[in-house]
Amino acid sequence: MDNTQALQTAETIFQQLGGQRRLKTFVGANTFTFHNRPEVEEVDATFKFKMNSRMNTCKVTYHRCPDNYTVKFLKLGKTSVKEVSKHEDVYCDELVKLFETQTNLFLHF
Repeated sequence: MDNTQALQTAETIFQQLGGQRRLKTFVGANTFTFHNRPEVEEVDATFKFKMNSRMNTCKVTYHRCPDNYTVKFLKLGKTSVKEVSKHEDVYCDELVKLFETQTNLFLHF
C-alpha cells in the first residue's frame, strides 16, 4: 500500500468515526495522524482527544487482511505512554459504539 492509499485509508477510518469535524466538536479531538506499514499491510490512524482523564489518545489500526481493526486507547503523558485498553477484531460498524463505551464520550446526539 503506497502513502496515498494509506492516507485515504486513514481518512476513511476518521470518517467511520463521524469525521474529523465531528470528532473535533464532540470530543475536542486534535493531532490527526497516520502511519503506513506496507510490509504488513496495515495503516494506523491516531488522534488525541480531551474530556477524559483516564485516556487521551485513540489509535485505530486497519488490517487489510482480514479487513478489520485493532483499537487502542492510550494515556500519553509528557514522558510516558500507558495502554488503557486494546480491542482486536473490531469491524467498521462497531467503531463508534466502542469509542463511546470506552470513553463515555458521545459522537452523536
